[in-house]
Amino acid sequence: MADDPQPPPRHPAELGSALARLHALDPPTTFELPEYQPFTGLAERITTATTISHDDQQWLSQHYTAIRRRYEQLPPTNRSSVIHGDAWQGNLVVPSSGTPIFLDLDKVAVGRPEWDLVQLAVDHTDFIRLDADDYRSFVTAYGGYEMTTAPEFRVYADIQELRWTTFAIGLSDHNPAAEADAAHRIACLRGRTPKPWQWNAL
Repeated sequence: MADDPQPPPRHPAELGSALARLHALDPPTTFELPEYQPFTGLAERITTATTISHDDQQWLSQHYTAIRRRYEQLPPTNRSSVIHGDAWQGNLVVPSSGTPIFLDLDKVAVGRPEWDLVQLAVDHTDFIRLDADDYRSFVTAYGGYEMTTAPEFRVYADIQELRWTTFAIGLSDHNPAAEADAAHRIACLRGRTPKPWQWNAL
């Protein structure tokens, strides 16, 4: 009988180790994984939003365009690999056998591995979610790649934070808590709320 999964690991090092193994895998040969598309749905959520001000909507549209241009100007990467697409501690469980299991595989794709590293990187740099010791353990377990000091880090970080913001916007029509949090997230992106930020889980 298979071991029952345990609660999500508390230590980011387990996620870093699991991601290192995932990114070392060759893409499957019996089927083709899609290419990761970081901008899917973002423009539509902004232009169709009904719960944010016109001023915020215009700013987000301009912000989206500027970020996309910066991303498209990044040099080609030789680090393309199989990625999870939504890598954080809550999407990893560790059975008592000790073999980690990734959850929520709907975003698995081929792409830049930075997409699996940026969430914990911004948790450390921009949010009250990951202290220096825990982030260092994640980096060490992954193999030492320090994303926060990479020249392109801010591009990935800005895209990730815009994705989180538009997710809240997308929930706002039917969720008052999401509407309030979307407004807070927009204020953060616009520089009206100083870092470190605190965003509610939705």
